[in-house]
Amino acid sequence: MAETRYFEKNDEGVVRCWQITLDGIRCHMGWGVAGGVMRGSSMTLDDGAHALRHFTKKISEKKRGGYVEVAPGPGTAAPRAKAEPETEADVRLLDMVGNGDKYEPVADHSGVVVRFHDFKAGPGPFYEYYIVGEDEGRGLSLVVKKPGHDEAMASAFLDFVRPRVGLAFDGRSHHKVPLPAPIGPFDHVLFCGPSLTAVNYGGRLGRVFPIRDCEIGDEDTETFVEARIQGRNSMPCTTWDREPFPVIDLKFDLRRADGFEEIGGRTSVREKTFKVYPRAMVERGLRLTVEADPGSVLEIRNYRRDVLTVTPEQPRTLDEADRFLLGPTMTAS
Repeated sequence: MAETRYFEKNDEGVVRCWQITLDGIRCHMGWGVAGGVMRGSSMTLDDGAHALRHFTKKISEKKRGGYVEVAPGPGTAAPRAKAEPETEADVRLLDMVGNGDKYEPVADHSGVVVRFHDFKAGPGPFYEYYIVGEDEGRGLSLVVKKPGHDEAMASAFLDFVRPRVGLAFDGRSHHKVPLPAPIGPFDHVLFCGPSLTAVNYGGRLGRVFPIRDCEIGDEDTETFVEARIQGRNSMPCTTWDREPFPVIDLKFDLRRADGFEEIGGRTSVREKTFKVYPRAMVERGLRLTVEADPGSVLEIRNYRRDVLTVTPEQPRTLDEADRFLLGPTMTAS
């Protein structure tokens, strides 16, 4: 169950407020002037213990800054990075998402509607699907950019997803499900629950998209999945003609007494736990490891949680790293 703490501070006659909500592995913070509109931000932590430490640390910081805890006033619900509309249990999902009359039923696919957005700039043109469950109260969103959109692929994908809408609402954050046969370049489907959906209409909307096996870890936690699909350098989930975007988790302890020239003379770079990184960091890490002092190590983890160890005594090429990350059935382009 979520826990919310609310604080206020009198700043020269202006009552400023701050609140924080601990909800599983997420912390949601909100701030503003009492009685006004609050701004908010959210953070996903590594696990429950990490989230609790973050929650406690932020409260201590605010108390040291002069904030005093008070009982939350009416309407101080947990803030979110993006606002979610109020919902009623008996409202159809498609009536909630807005502009429902602009979505067209997809032929031969009961419970699926689509709208084409012909944007000339920004994200460019894309197809937006809603795949609604049998009760019409919950469903999944699917976005496909036009350049990679293929009607036959989309139809096969919808055939697989529609009977499985409930996977996104079984209490888990995500499911990586193998396809019985590849659809285009994809061999798996990622079902994401409401916790991994930016605007989820009160927990009634998840999201879904096809993936390659190497693109999501077999044992990924919710934190890692969120980083892969929403963080920096995240997977282009809406681009169906994308190149493989493999899992890249790095951990390293690289040291050089006379400093690494490539990174401004720093004598050490460390990452104590595996974190999600872009491919460019693999290339840089391999170069730095060659230059590092004995005892330095770079560890690369792939989607199967296998680890490739690189040391100054046992260097690896970028091609070797790519083959390791992509898996036995794929090669880098």
